Amino acid sequence: MRKKWLALALSMAMVVGSITGCGGSDSNKDASNSSKSNDSAKVETVADGGGKVLNIYVWNTEFKERFEKYYPDYNKDTQSIGDVKVKFVTNTNEGGVYQKKLDAALKKQDSASADDKIDMFLCEMDYVNKYTNTDMALDIKSLGLTDDDLSQMYDYTKQAATKSDGTLRAVSWQGCPGGFVYRRSIAKEVFGTDDIEKIQEQVSDWDKFAAAAETLKGKGYKMLSGYDDALRVYSNNVSQKCVNDEGVIQIDPSIEKWIDTTKEYTDKGYNNGTSLWAEEWTADMGKDSKVFGYFMPAWGINFSMAEGSGAKKNDDGTFTPGGSYGDWAVVTGPQSFNWGGSFICGAAGTDNAKLVADIMKKLCCDKDIMFNISKDTSDFVNNKAANKKLEEKNVTSDFLGGQSLVKALSSAADNINCSNVSPYDQMYIESLMAKMKDYYQGKVSKEKAIDNFKNEVIKSYPDLKK
Repeated sequence: MRKKWLALALSMAMVVGSITGCGGSDSNKDASNSSKSNDSAKVETVADGGGKVLNIYVWNTEFKERFEKYYPDYNKDTQSIGDVKVKFVTNTNEGGVYQKKLDAALKKQDSASADDKIDMFLCEMDYVNKYTNTDMALDIKSLGLTDDDLSQMYDYTKQAATKSDGTLRAVSWQGCPGGFVYRRSIAKEVFGTDDIEKIQEQVSDWDKFAAAAETLKGKGYKMLSGYDDALRVYSNNVSQKCVNDEGVIQIDPSIEKWIDTTKEYTDKGYNNGTSLWAEEWTADMGKDSKVFGYFMPAWGINFSMAEGSGAKKNDDGTFTPGGSYGDWAVVTGPQSFNWGGSFICGAAGTDNAKLVADIMKKLCCDKDIMFNISKDTSDFVNNKAANKKLEEKNVTSDFLGGQSLVKALSSAADNINCSNVSPYDQMYIESLMAKMKDYYQGKVSKEKAIDNFKNEVIKSYPDLKK
């Protein structure tokens, strides 16, 4: 998910990234069953229209960078695949602009000229099923992808992009399991060790996490940077969708627990009072910070935090160590969770179906290509075979002091369940963060903050009810 830090932050205030109803589970059987279809069943193959322009809708440069470097048939000099010109149409994610622009273009798809038709579009986990639950996104099988092609993907990524009729409508090259990322030097000072297993014992459930926060406070440190840092863990472990079938905005018990916990942490001085993506929040990743850790997904560890640590980002995407770079490690923490993820959809009406299918197969299904993506960029890829190879080859993260990111997060990826994904998730999360802050700062009551939050969601979705 990687531009300059601010641009990335804005685009991912997801991933503004992750999904409200997508969290840890002891079993992912439903995920596997819901997204698997029979290859022998008759699926009408989409005809290729011989288009001369491949239009791809995106909100930042992340997929463009992956595509240009790893899709083998792309010619960067001519910006083409053979005689087909590749055109990226970019609109910011901030404020829902990307979705609005995409929606407007999809409505005109039937009447658009051949060179203006959308061929592919990207979706984030927070709103992927807004599109995959319609016919705007093509059935993956109609493009020629098979169960064998999809067999190495983590089940939750298929679950999130599966239409209610059981057809898979999008694929992703990345997985975004998260963990608790902590400063090794602070761990040694406060707990006497930075050992991964021993630190996991300190934070393995929320009671232990709070006890560790109290210990850190006694040594002059903060457990977390800001109000929002634990939200994705709690929001990814909800038991219901954020809006019910009657259109009523819901506060799940897990969300209620996040609200109460954050207020407690704020009053006790366990966090540093920052807000997600703010300069102060980023500054707390630096060498001189008194903040112990962050809940982060794979992309946040290797890109957001690497840049925020004070290391220098080189032109090739690597980092020259500096600041706190290398002074971090990651453990599972109190609960498994997922934050973010980008999905590729084939647009209904595309005149480049063969190219769309080939791009999906190579970037999202090819073990060797995905191995190279992870090896080069430390992205956590959505391919179990590639990740197994990464472990066998002992590919590690310099940012994490030589720890294997894949080994640390693979178990979390296996336990994520996305059965409660909702098309309202992005605005729900953004509004929750924005409006609960007044409660944490003592400006309004909890009840008033929740009411303000619901009103904010309704501004974007007037048909919803409190």
